[in-house]
Amino acid sequence: MDHFYDGQLKRYIGQFIRMLSNFSYKDGKGNIIRVPVRYGDMNRQVASILNKNSENVMPSAPFIACYVKDLQYDRNRVQDPSFVGKIHIRERAFNEETGEYYINKQGSNYTVERLMPTPYLADFAADIWSTNTDQKFQIWEQIAVLFNPSLELQTTDNYIDWTSLSTVTLKSQIFTSRNIPQGVEQNIDILTMIFETPIWITPPAKVKRLGIITKIIANIFSNVPGTIASDFDLTDAVLSNIGDDQGSVTVTPGNFDLLVINNVASLIYNNASNQSLVELNVPSNRASWYNILDLYPGQFRAGLSTLRLNKDNDTEIVAYISIDPLDDNRMLLNFDPATLPSNTIISGRGTVDAIVNPENYNPKIKVAGTRYLILEDINVNPKYGTLGYIGPQAWKNLDSSDFQAHANDIVEWDGSTWNILFNSLTETAVTYITNSYTGVQYKWIEGSWTKSFEGIYDKQLWRLVL
Repeated sequence: MDHFYDGQLKRYIGQFIRMLSNFSYKDGKGNIIRVPVRYGDMNRQVASILNKNSENVMPSAPFIACYVKDLQYDRNRVQDPSFVGKIHIRERAFNEETGEYYINKQGSNYTVERLMPTPYLADFAADIWSTNTDQKFQIWEQIAVLFNPSLELQTTDNYIDWTSLSTVTLKSQIFTSRNIPQGVEQNIDILTMIFETPIWITPPAKVKRLGIITKIIANIFSNVPGTIASDFDLTDAVLSNIGDDQGSVTVTPGNFDLLVINNVASLIYNNASNQSLVELNVPSNRASWYNILDLYPGQFRAGLSTLRLNKDNDTEIVAYISIDPLDDNRMLLNFDPATLPSNTIISGRGTVDAIVNPENYNPKIKVAGTRYLILEDINVNPKYGTLGYIGPQAWKNLDSSDFQAHANDIVEWDGSTWNILFNSLTETAVTYITNSYTGVQYKWIEGSWTKSFEGIYDKQLWRLVL
């Protein structure tokens, strides 16, 4: 193995010294003085400099000296030495032009392979030097109350460092370094506190930078009729990067069209595109989504990966996706409302309050401005207009006159009468409206209302961003 050194034991000592920093004592004049802390096991050169190359310099006090008292291999915490923990890291992209580190795009991707660390049990000592007994009592009391039973120690704030946390437990104490009775020598009194800390020493990790295919813009699937071995051929794939999907895998399957109904997307074979929607729901006409997703292991993320559908103006409808756990032919869609087409403004707004069947719905509370999209005719039948015909009471005007409208019309109550705002018999333009009650957007096209995102999408009109 090549030489490596990460200063791990030094970091533990550094955190231990910080833990004992910022304690203080009050002198005879009432001044609060902070007690300095330093590493106790200094080398001879540093000690000589501090003593000014003289043996007659008395060490100053009070202060706290920290050092490693003992270090033993901890067999009780031994785990599988051959274990390798893998973690995948995705960075945010760095914008060199603006100097912004965190922009809303994905940057580099890494896989970190972490080897099992080696357990040790470290004993750290803190020598508290003091010039009088009261001074010792003050310093000791501030430290002693903290270890009940222990303190947590954190050596790094690295997200992937699985050994950064440990605990410090007060193991034993030697209250004084003096002998009783004391002789003629006046040695500085030292209180020694021994702390036990389980630590980990970690070998180097292997970091791999991943090269990600960001977009496939050509037909990567070729159906092979009559074979069971493989339905796909990847030999004609053309790859490129695209800025808005940097770091993601964008897949545009060439030999599948897409059927979207009721927030569910299904893969359909090209030869099924001209069949009716009822026939398209037959399982034999649909394909499992794992035929695509299994080609990109680890890329699909339920609720985060997206399906994108091309709109007429070259923009995209975006839906967050997940696979139906009971049927892998069904992809469940959660559409982003901000990407849906803009509503068509009809008499001031592009929404209806509800979609109702006037044959069984009674608008009892009539508030001016309330509008409905109706699913059945109102007063349009052979009896309407004949002598003695009485229309539905719920849909009469304030003067008790009958109101007439056709299925798929949009009607509004103005406070006294019902009015038709959208006439389904004469309107031919594509129209978008949203049902305020459910939040679902609908599209008027070719004489019928459908959800704005429903339909069959040709293989060139949809893609997955994993």
